Amino acid sequence: MRILYISKSIIPSRSANSIHVMKMCQAFSDNGHKVVLLAPKIKERYEKDIEDIYNFYGVKNNFQIKKLWHPNTKGGVLIYTLCIFLYLIFNKKFNLVYGRFLHGCYLATLLKNKVIFEIHEVIFEKKNHRYLVFKKLIKSKYFKKLIVISNALKYIYLQKKYMNGTTIQVAHDGADEVKNFETKANLLGSKDKLKVGYVGHLYKGRGIETIIECAKKINNMTFHLVGGLKKDIIYWENFSKKLKLYNIYFYGFVSPSETIKYRNSFDILLAPYEKKVSIFGSSVGDTSKFMSPLKIFEYMSHKKPIIASDLPVIREVLNESNSILVESNDINSWIHSIINLEDLEKRRLISNQALRDFYKYSWKNRAILVLKI
Repeated sequence: MRILYISKSIIPSRSANSIHVMKMCQAFSDNGHKVVLLAPKIKERYEKDIEDIYNFYGVKNNFQIKKLWHPNTKGGVLIYTLCIFLYLIFNKKFNLVYGRFLHGCYLATLLKNKVIFEIHEVIFEKKNHRYLVFKKLIKSKYFKKLIVISNALKYIYLQKKYMNGTTIQVAHDGADEVKNFETKANLLGSKDKLKVGYVGHLYKGRGIETIIECAKKINNMTFHLVGGLKKDIIYWENFSKKLKLYNIYFYGFVSPSETIKYRNSFDILLAPYEKKVSIFGSSVGDTSKFMSPLKIFEYMSHKKPIIASDLPVIREVLNESNSILVESNDINSWIHSIINLEDLEKRRLISNQALRDFYKYSWKNRAILVLKI
């Protein structure tokens, strides 16, 4: 099948949505489809000094990336949308349009393309033009189905009664299968102590305060945080220094392809989501009720014991067999759970089950699932 993936992701960038899009395009291609990815051309917002986009994301160069004009201005999205429209007019070779950019997918239905639209948010919380476009999209006879990332998000859409259960499909996020568990990073601190890791952003809702509180109480382990914007790293490093913590280390941003080495290097991995989780680069919004964090699946794929916040949406994937689930604001339980994993056999039992449960969430299997019509 020839698939056109329409995105609004900045590629290359640090955003989770850009990682998701690149991994899905690779997975479609791995499954034998010919894939073209459309993305906005906004050089001012690209991650700097990236020579090879595919290598940066750790994906194969097995699909084409086509950048369309998108001025870095307030009205730039309208021009980008027009460019997509023109591209669709002059490129009629695709069997399916798949995407996460609402306006582009809607235009595709107007031009009689079969469309599958994937959404990671509640679009009708604000009844603006996007809400109106969404209603038009799902009424088109060329619209095939809506992909959502959790059962919780599916329920929210079903409650509105715009669609029935057969036109909404749940496909949790995913991760690549790890080919080499022995490739490791050169970590800071003691080589002999257990290493507790966190890979991800450092902004509001990610539970960084929880990790610091644990580091204060557990002196015989080292804590390692990979990722984050420069301003966030400076803030948390200064915060740790004021507390005179010498067992916590910040590594800053690492490309998606390099994070594999870090996850391989840790003995325990943390996902301390708070009860309100903001979206990338924003202090507003809350995705905690319907999110499907990439982090969880990446942790599982690395065969590591996971301690995660006990949120209902997290329980769609994790349970007491493949992880340890803890109330997000119960610091004592977090500390106890980490100490409990000093036991090597407990770590092995949890991590082995996590890996077994992971395989159905691989990107390749997800790509097969979402195309079933």
